[in-house]
Amino acid sequence: MYLTRRISKYPLEYTRRKRKKRHWFLIFLVSAFAACDVLILYVLFKIFLPLLLESTPYLLPEHAQEYAHISTFSTPRKPVTTLAFTPDGKTLACTAYSEIILWDVKTGDPLYTMNEHAGIVTDLTFSPDGKTFAISKKSNQHPVILHDTTTGQVKASLSGHTSWIATLDFSPDGATLVGANSDGLITTWDTITGLTHQRILGTFAFARLAHLYGHGYYDYSRERIITRWNWVVKDQNVDNTPENLNSILNSEVFNDKGIIALTPGPNLLPIYLSSHSYPIQALAFSPDGRILTSSSRSEFQPFNITAGKIHLWDVETGMPKITLRTPRWKVDTLAFSPDGKYLASDGSKRWADSRKILVWDLTTQRLMSMIDTDSPCEITALAFAPDNIMLASGDECGEVDLWDITGQIRE
Repeated sequence: MYLTRRISKYPLEYTRRKRKKRHWFLIFLVSAFAACDVLILYVLFKIFLPLLLESTPYLLPEHAQEYAHISTFSTPRKPVTTLAFTPDGKTLACTAYSEIILWDVKTGDPLYTMNEHAGIVTDLTFSPDGKTFAISKKSNQHPVILHDTTTGQVKASLSGHTSWIATLDFSPDGATLVGANSDGLITTWDTITGLTHQRILGTFAFARLAHLYGHGYYDYSRERIITRWNWVVKDQNVDNTPENLNSILNSEVFNDKGIIALTPGPNLLPIYLSSHSYPIQALAFSPDGRILTSSSRSEFQPFNITAGKIHLWDVETGMPKITLRTPRWKVDTLAFSPDGKYLASDGSKRWADSRKILVWDLTTQRLMSMIDTDSPCEITALAFAPDNIMLASGDECGEVDLWDITGQIRE
């Protein structure tokens, strides 16, 4: 009986030892594979990924140029729609719904606040001498008003549009004010007499804009036409007549979504630019008038860190010059620096709650700085100061921040 038990015991012990060896061997294999995976990931993210991203406009945070937060201005907690600096850079103006606030940039103190306007203020721009600023509002009666910058007093009320004005701009000599309504129709005023002009000089760009609502779908019932222009023209003796501009807006080609109509000069045939698959979200001319930049949304690609696109076009030929790929699928705001070397755009880094502002160096065609706003609110307005260093940003929560893109905190 004892012999039988002993004989049957050895195979059991042998089997147990063999199982233990297998377990240790499996643990060794798993550990070895895990160590190899960690080593591969380390090499990939620390060596090869930076080299890969070096060939794209995307920028790793550790490679970004330093920036500095200068100050934050208080607002009535309403979405900021427009930001504008005076030509000397000493005053910053902000519009938030029906309120207008002007700040002293150096001290951060508010100069005055205006909220007596009926209707939402849609745009604000300063005259070249900085003594006057013009506002447009959603009102059919006197949609454009000229104010004295120092006192805020009304200097003149301009009319002549049948619907509210969406965009305003002064001519370089300050003698003419140009406004475009939500349908893209353009009117010009003599800033001295307040009378409308028949002559419209400049290079114009038109595109259709549709507002997003819920889950990334477009509400085409709220669609409007965005208009941008510059004053660089070859022949000052030829007019760009309103009739010619209206024919562009009513053309079948322009009715397609994602199309930009560009008039390269007075009485020249329009050029239709098409590189966007969705309605345009933003248009901007460079200060010298040679480049037009445009942005729209793109297909959401979860594994593509540069899904968004910003196109830069040659105004004279209508040919694409540069395509900037952004780490966001939609770009709503664009702003050129006064010297034309930098372009600022809104953006959000993937897998993070904080919104980002992207500053592009157009000389190297690369992303220069990625400003972390430390806020979850969408960026709604951007504006460079005349010194090409200071950048103002406004968001939908009503915050206005000043940034020094060089990273040198100035006293």
